[in-house]
Amino acid sequence: MRWKWRQAPVRVGRPPLPEEIVALIQRLARENPAWGYVRIQGELRRLGHRVAAATIRRVLRRSGLPPAP
Repeated sequence: MRWKWRQAPVRVGRPPLPEEIVALIQRLARENPAWGYVRIQGELRRLGHRVAAATIRRVLRRSGLPPAP
């Protein structure tokens, strides 16, 4: 019984997005205000990062950046 209670807690869910990816998303959105979520997703994919458009939307909303027109 003691072993059971000494285990480290298991993390639930997906791991958080690395801060460097978040900074890259914010930079792309600021430098290219006409780009939408899908365009930013395509550029990140070209750079070798797989990020969903919904994740990009969540990051930009949290940062206070408006969506593209």
